[in-house]
Amino acid sequence: MIFTPCPVRRMNIEVYQNHRKKTYSTKFHIPATCYSTLMAAAYGRSAKEAGLGGQAIRARQLEKIAKK
Repeated sequence: MIFTPCPVRRMNIEVYQNHRKKTYSTKFHIPATCYSTLMAAAYGRSAKEAGLGGQAIRARQLEKIAKK
């Protein structure tokens, strides 16, 4: 999982992974999220409250940590 302080960078990492896969013949499927989302999950917020629902690549491990 990749963490970034910037929501725009998070989006670019997620959205352009398919382009990188085609260009470099890689098989990466790495979720990216912002520090604020990580901290919200760590402090007990639900996955919805932490903003995990709007990701292009689901952060399944972080969803398990977040409250249901």
